[in-house]
Amino acid sequence: MTAQERGLEFRFPFRGRVMADALVTDQEIAILCDVLEGWGANLNEDKRKVLDQLIAKGFVVSADQESPAKYKLTSKAQQLLAERGVGLSGG
Repeated sequence: MTAQERGLEFRFPFRGRVMADALVTDQEIAILCDVLEGWGANLNEDKRKVLDQLIAKGFVVSADQESPAKYKLTSKAQQLLAERGVGLSGG
């Protein structure tokens, strides 16, 4: 029986879907964290290549002109980080 047949697709509509779409490396997670913290503009050439891959995968987009950050995470990236227990603390 599949997860969808058991009704899990409705309870967790994105769970597993992001992970299936996104086999990401530890380096990509680190770059996503850099973007989350606003450091996406100060990447060396190697990290910039990884950032470009993340943009192509739909995890990062250019930030609005009003934003001080150059890049921002998409909801897909935010969910991926949340599934991995990564995020900013409330304190």
